[in-house]
Amino acid sequence: MARTLFSWIAFTNDFKNGKVDKENSPNYLFHKHFYKHDSHIILYASKTDDLRATTLLTTLKKDFPEHIIKTVNMEISNVINLPEIKTKTESLLLQYRDDEIDIFFSPGTSIMQVSWYICHTSLGLKSRLLQLVPYKFTSSGKPELMETETDKSDVPMSTTIRDILLDEKDQGKVPDYLITTGIREAYDKAGKIAQTDRVTVLIYGESGTGKEHLAKYIHDHSARKEHPFITVNCSAFQDSLLESRLFGYKKGSFTGADKDYKGLFEEANHGTIFLDEIGDISPYMQQSLLRVLQEKEIQPIGGKPKKVDVRIMAATNKDLHILCVENKFRWDLYYRLAVAELTLPPLYERGAADLNDLLDFFIDKKKKELRKPKKLQLSGKLREFILAYPFPGNVRELENLIETLYVYHEGKPLTPDNLPERFQRLPDELSLNWRDVEKQHIIKVLKLKKGNKRQAHIALGYGSINTLNKKIEEYGIII
Repeated sequence: MARTLFSWIAFTNDFKNGKVDKENSPNYLFHKHFYKHDSHIILYASKTDDLRATTLLTTLKKDFPEHIIKTVNMEISNVINLPEIKTKTESLLLQYRDDEIDIFFSPGTSIMQVSWYICHTSLGLKSRLLQLVPYKFTSSGKPELMETETDKSDVPMSTTIRDILLDEKDQGKVPDYLITTGIREAYDKAGKIAQTDRVTVLIYGESGTGKEHLAKYIHDHSARKEHPFITVNCSAFQDSLLESRLFGYKKGSFTGADKDYKGLFEEANHGTIFLDEIGDISPYMQQSLLRVLQEKEIQPIGGKPKKVDVRIMAATNKDLHILCVENKFRWDLYYRLAVAELTLPPLYERGAADLNDLLDFFIDKKKKELRKPKKLQLSGKLREFILAYPFPGNVRELENLIETLYVYHEGKPLTPDNLPERFQRLPDELSLNWRDVEKQHIIKVLKLKKGNKRQAHIALGYGSINTLNKKIEEYGIII
């Protein structure tokens, strides 16, 4: 079993006057006195540290030519951002889960050391925390190595970390979204997904259920939150336009390309791109996206491949598994996208309590947004009507309804008569009334049996064909 050593560069102690300080550098002293490993991976934070990383690597390889050493740029945007550092170091360590891992705890900032501790105690790896005791603190006059022991579970745990900015200006601020009981489970899972940086996410849900908000929630609670979150509606573009929007193009690559254009994947570098309505893309674009997921690179039209560091999240209101069975969607792309799957239920499945809470939430929210002096007053009958309405447009339709009522009606309590006309004439297929449901089901069965009433009445469970004939006449069904 390989033994791998991990550490950060110690910019305070590894260098003196631009050179490696061989008397005090913790990384150098470790190699001089304690190195018994198969390889050493030294981490550094950003491209601005490339020169010092190269200097340290060159010195170690020169003085210890038999030691296998490499440096890795972790691309940390904020060296005091614990969620970012923890997420990226965790992702790296998990690639070595089969090794015996020694974490050299001494080099690095305090936040980096906290990150090492969390990874050591929570990932279930075969890891040790090692610290270097400088020679000036030892009785022998030589540096010593010390292992820090911790209580560690055999079962891997997930650790959720959030940085909360305390700002008095935000106190009392109305949130832009309400996470109700009916979707709490999806958001709890999303919080865990946010802590695992490279996992792709596929979100299922009808139009208006809040898929984009759920994706943004994951982004905002991840290590990428300081970087762009870009949304693309894949169904809004044809192949050529979608390809150029996503991947960009070089000047002169096609008619009208009068300048270089940076695609959305490049714009989202180090951040997140959310591909809505992914089920509508063509086989050609499916292949193009598969390449991005596999190779971590894009190819602008007329240009050369470019590496990108982007987390991909996708959403659809279609069943991608069925589309794969029907050969309309690639299995390999589906498996790449669906590493983590989340589902947002339609509003009519979330129950009256959820709908009631959302109704009150939007009444308060729209009052502040529209700067109305009084809160919208709903009569008992109107509230009862709204709670019974199926809302085919889901949360978005409910929000738009409250905004409409604020715009056109103020003062006295509102009744069902104040609702827009489309609410008064609900199509049969959306009605929750039993007669409407039965009529639509009879029509469905008759179509399935190609108009054969004898087969239809048996499938429907009616006692006789006369019962079906009466229903057809009563509902005015035309065969």
